[in-house]
Amino acid sequence: MTLRSIMCRLILLGLSGIFVTMAPSQAAVPEQCIQHKKRIKACPHQLYRADKLPSQKELRLICICVTDFQPLLQRPGDEQQRIEQNMLRRQYLAQFGDDLPVILAILQHHR
Repeated sequence: MTLRSIMCRLILLGLSGIFVTMAPSQAAVPEQCIQHKKRIKACPHQLYRADKLPSQKELRLICICVTDFQPLLQRPGDEQQRIEQNMLRRQYLAQFGDDLPVILAILQHHR
């Protein structure tokens, strides 16, 4: 065997080892974070959690954009803030359905 063929085999062996170790970690990362449908920019504060939403069949890693749900986690200070929070909650219920209470429980560390 020539030195060149040995080097080629070592390089191929090393590259295949890298791809094998990378594959499981990439499969575990969620494809997309749960976020407001109008979000354009990347979410500045994400939370990753292993849990099961009602819309899912099995336990999996979930990514939630905490920034988008922050207004629903705060207590309204006055009547106007309460009305705005209720309107936002209705929008999120339309978007996430039965998953919304579970998402909020995860963010409040109740799950």
